[in-house]
This record gives sequence, structure tokens and C-alpha cells, in this order.
Amino acid sequence: MGLFTDWKARRAAEQQAREATRWVVIDTETSGLDMVNDRLIALAGVAVDVSGRQPCVRVADSFEVVLACPPDLQLDEVARRNILLHGVGRGEQRGGLELRDGLLRLREWMAGAPCLAFHAKFDATMLDRASRSELGRPWPEPWLDLAVLARVLHPDLPHRHLDDWLTHFQLDVGQRHRASSDAWATAELLQCLWPAWMGGEKPLAPWAQAQQWLEARRWVGAS
Repeated sequence: MGLFTDWKARRAAEQQAREATRWVVIDTETSGLDMVNDRLIALAGVAVDVSGRQPCVRVADSFEVVLACPPDLQLDEVARRNILLHGVGRGEQRGGLELRDGLLRLREWMAGAPCLAFHAKFDATMLDRASRSELGRPWPEPWLDLAVLARVLHPDLPHRHLDDWLTHFQLDVGQRHRASSDAWATAELLQCLWPAWMGGEKPLAPWAQAQQWLEARRWVGAS
């Protein structure tokens, strides 16, 4: 795909996002935080229906795969600790999907829905890098970052980490740092943010409303 084709695909996906009533909350688990050299070890997501007055998390419409570890990969101590943190052992990885198959299954489940994540830049970069490498095309769907939106909607709160927001809204998560649990927690955070998100007198459609909040943040130069 050329640059112009990529641009057209992104524009079309952004327009589709403005009209979508099914969003997907994505979480990736990786061997570390290096977006160039670390690898994906698990992919997960949960769908959210935003057609009503309050987002509805769809338990039955969820996704999770563990990815296979290359047999000749030598992990350093940091990578081993990170993988154990996510609760994904080498045995589970040996039975995991190849990265290309995992990406194809994720994209099939997404069905073109727009994406949300907490600290979305990391997930978006890792998935775009993998998609270019394994599928030969960039990641076209647009992203919203709930870490940024939470600060925009609640500027009086000092929170920066997902755990801070979960504690603030008294959300209980079964197993943090497991992709499926973190995706679920992020979807519940979306529900908690919704009253402020859509609380204006004449709110736009939800995706467009989020973009308006973010654009206002850029104008005032918020960090």
C-alpha cells in the first residue's frame, strides 16, 4: 500500500468511527516497554456498545489469544520477569498462536471497529509494527487514549496510572497485567468517564465528542 492509499484508509476509518456504535477496548501484553525491540505475547479485547445512554460492555463479545514464543528466542532476565508479571508462562506460549494468525484473528473479531486503550500509543505502535511486518499493511483503525481523556475530563485529579483511576472509581479487577483483565478494566473506566464525556447540553456523537475534548486540550496546551 502506498502513502496515499494508507491516508485514504485512515480517513475512511476515522469517518466510520464517528458513526460506529460498537467500539473495542484493546490491551496488549509484551515482553517489555521497548516499542522497537520487545515482542507481543498476548492480545485481548472486549467490545462496548455505545448506542445507548451508557456504554454497555459485551461479555460475550470478547477476544484473547496468547502468542507463540519463537523456539530459538533467548530471553534476558528483564523479559522473563515481564512475562511472568503477565501470568503467561513459556508452556502457555508454546501452545500459542503464531503472531500472524493472532493478528488475523484479532482483526476478524474487531470487524473494523474503532479502538480504545489506556496509554493507547503503546498498544497502537506495537500492533502497527506487527501488522506491517506480518500482514504487509499498517493498522488503519483509529484510536482513543483513555489515559488522556480521563485527565481531560477530570483535570482536578492527579491520576496518571490505570490503577489510580481504578481505585478512584472503586473498580475491582480480578487479575491486573493480564491482557483480558486489563481490557475489561479499561472498558469499565470508560463507563465511569461517560457522564463527563457526554455531559454537555448538546453533545456530539461519542467519538466526535471525544475528538472535540482532545482538540480543546491541544488548544490550551495541556500536558
